[in-house]
Amino acid sequence: MDASEPEPNPGIDPRPLAGVTGFKRDLLLTVARLSGTNPNGQAVKQELQEHYGEPVNHGRLYRNLDELVDAGFVRKLPLDGRTNVYRLTSRADERLRAHREWEDECLLALEGDGEES
Repeated sequence: MDASEPEPNPGIDPRPLAGVTGFKRDLLLTVARLSGTNPNGQAVKQELQEHYGEPVNHGRLYRNLDELVDAGFVRKLPLDGRTNVYRLTSRADERLRAHREWEDECLLALEGDGEES
């Protein structure tokens, strides 16, 4: 390792969301963004569509939300007889924060790179 390169932080897991697709990561972030409200599937879908600038397929959305529930990242709670709301679990919160730390560490390395875009 070059002396100008930052030492890697051994406390940061570089794989906190290993096995989670980019779409699922974005779902987790969207549910986090909507915390404090009652984020149902439609609200999550609307938020993602605004972020992506394109439609999000209904089947893809709910299949991936259900997989995140099964993986222990999201809790699905009934709001009424027809609507469910989604909440992050503490596991998802911890993993998202660890992923963010890892991203920050990676981007910090660019600051010392000295290359101009």
